[in-house]
Amino acid sequence: MSEPGRPARAGGAATRGSGGARRKRGRSLSEAAFQQLVRAIQHGELLPGERLLETELAERLHMSRTPVREALQRLEGAGMIEVLPNRITTVTDITPESRRTSAWYAGYQAGAAAHMAIPRLTSQERYEAAGLVDEMDSAVGTPDASASRRRLYSYLSARSGNRHHQNHMSGMEAILERNLQAMVYPAHLLDRAHEHHAALKAAILAGDADAAEQLIREQHGIPT
Repeated sequence: MSEPGRPARAGGAATRGSGGARRKRGRSLSEAAFQQLVRAIQHGELLPGERLLETELAERLHMSRTPVREALQRLEGAGMIEVLPNRITTVTDITPESRRTSAWYAGYQAGAAAHMAIPRLTSQERYEAAGLVDEMDSAVGTPDASASRRRLYSYLSARSGNRHHQNHMSGMEAILERNLQAMVYPAHLLDRAHEHHAALKAAILAGDADAAEQLIREQHGIPT
């Protein structure tokens, strides 16, 4: 029995639980706002240079301003929007510099995924990954080139055994897709792309994680 004037412990627990549920819902709304805005930018519904207003975006997404504000902060950190000195928020354009830095970032992360995943792959999974390299090789110079790379690296990331890496890359996928959809091999590697893919396939089948990681970094133009 609780003391007079003091709320019962069960009620206090319920209150704490309700607060946790509200925080979880807040994070879910923020994530939903982030993903919807990323897709809008990626698909050209929000154009480079376009001014973004919290109130208008909140109405568009049928949310309050708080999750929209949190989503905008994440988008700014990812480089998809920028806040100008006059506090106007706009969508950024894809520049050669942003494409280069995104390629390097993707290369380091994809290389890490390969380094973690390859020693864990079964024989069957190595052959499946090698098949994805074949698809990537066939797509060189075609509109499917970027998507074929993502299929391989998503496969390896999912088998990396590292949930932090998987969650992080899941959140970054749409951003990297936007910045790298027109990515091509670095000029000094383009002429030997098929040779490069053959080496990557051999490294995966041999279980050579170090070689695969290095080849993937080279593919993304990261200096060795």
